[in-house]
Amino acid sequence: MRVVKSVQNKVCVDGSLMKEYMLDEPLTPAFLAFLRLFGTVREYPHMKHPYFSFEQEHFISVKGFSGDSSVEVRYRKEYSDLTADYFHLLLFYFHEGEQGIMKMHGIEESIRERMKIRLPK
Repeated sequence: MRVVKSVQNKVCVDGSLMKEYMLDEPLTPAFLAFLRLFGTVREYPHMKHPYFSFEQEHFISVKGFSGDSSVEVRYRKEYSDLTADYFHLLLFYFHEGEQGIMKMHGIEESIRERMKIRLPK
């Protein structure tokens, strides 16, 4: 799974960066299960189109519809330079199985270590 087009970029009122992406395949329940390994997934299947949100605290939030190939990703202002590739890496490692999961956890830990340097003391 990969991004084929960046549809829209904008800076939100809170300073976060929002990007809308078109993917080369639709978002599946299997991908949402993969996301659960890295953050909080909320699903709203009772809606006309099954909506979901994913949040990895201090990293990104993702919103979209299951079965759709369009997704909205928000990057926190304070760490957007550190997390800019995080969503792309999730997409890449999704099909890599256990090795992909381990690599993503390693990447996540590396980003968190760099975030700690910026935290106020």
